[in-house]
Amino acid sequence: MDNDVVVTGMGVVCHMGDDLQSTLGKLREGKSEPFQRYQDAVALDARCVLIGHYAGDVSDKALGIEKSVGRFMGRSSRLALRASRLALAQAGTDARDAAVIFGSGSGDVDAHREIYAKLEQTKSMRKVSPFVVPKIMASTVSANLVNALQSKGPSATVTAACAGGAMLLRAGACQRALVGGAETIDPHFHAGFDSMRAYNSADNDRPEIASRPYAADREGFVFSEGAGALVLETRASAAARGAQVLGVVRGFGMSSDGEGEMVAPSSDGAYRAMVAALSASGVRADEIDYINTHGTSTPVGDVGEVEAIKRVMEGRRVPYSSTKGYTGHTVSAAGAI
Repeated sequence: MDNDVVVTGMGVVCHMGDDLQSTLGKLREGKSEPFQRYQDAVALDARCVLIGHYAGDVSDKALGIEKSVGRFMGRSSRLALRASRLALAQAGTDARDAAVIFGSGSGDVDAHREIYAKLEQTKSMRKVSPFVVPKIMASTVSANLVNALQSKGPSATVTAACAGGAMLLRAGACQRALVGGAETIDPHFHAGFDSMRAYNSADNDRPEIASRPYAADREGFVFSEGAGALVLETRASAAARGAQVLGVVRGFGMSSDGEGEMVAPSSDGAYRAMVAALSASGVRADEIDYINTHGTSTPVGDVGEVEAIKRVMEGRRVPYSSTKGYTGHTVSAAGAI
């Protein structure tokens, strides 16, 4: 159907690199890249000192942007721009008339730290750079993408970025959308999850197997920075420009888990989201051949997700796996990656 939402471009940056075909090849072959030691975590006595770090160059020069554009961009925005450029290149298009819908966890934390340090040092707000506001606002990633890519379509920062883009396309608000998510390392984020004991602190000396969703001896997740981007468009738009269709978004589902605990949700939310996705897509549960799960490698979370899958599939055994065993947990970027 002409209003089908199709995928025509994909881009990824994570600790496994930014070459999509190479990353896919490693995933298919079961080859992992060891996680790295996070020096801030080492210096600040964290239980878990491992992270996934993207080693690519995201300087102004590498990203092909002027200083006047780069001065507003924190690291998350730069990772997002790198992934977006890769996705747009594969799709053979630009973002000028596209919606830009991206997920990100927070504003640029490094900018917050720099502001605080400047205030402590000078005791004057007049010494703070006027360019920090676009870095610290919650919508920093989508706003900077719009600026760098010169987009004129609608934009938003959401936590369900891909679903948000699909909703705009189906509503007829646009013909094309750049969607995705980005997350980057910062000591505040790391300290919170480390104190929560959500990270794997038992395998600092085994970085190659530290993230192992569903394993009987799993100990928690490993945070990894990164960004994922996809170009979505209507089938009619893709056909009109002769674009290769890489996949079809048949449906999606969203839910909340208000009845569960904040840090230990029940399986009911995942169950209702999957049921909603099947209903929206017109696909029956017995037609599903594989499930790419959220599976972060936490003792409680992995079990809850499997319980939800069993309910949806009514006991039928369906192969499932989580790519976070290789990429780590990229949080706001995880869905897109």
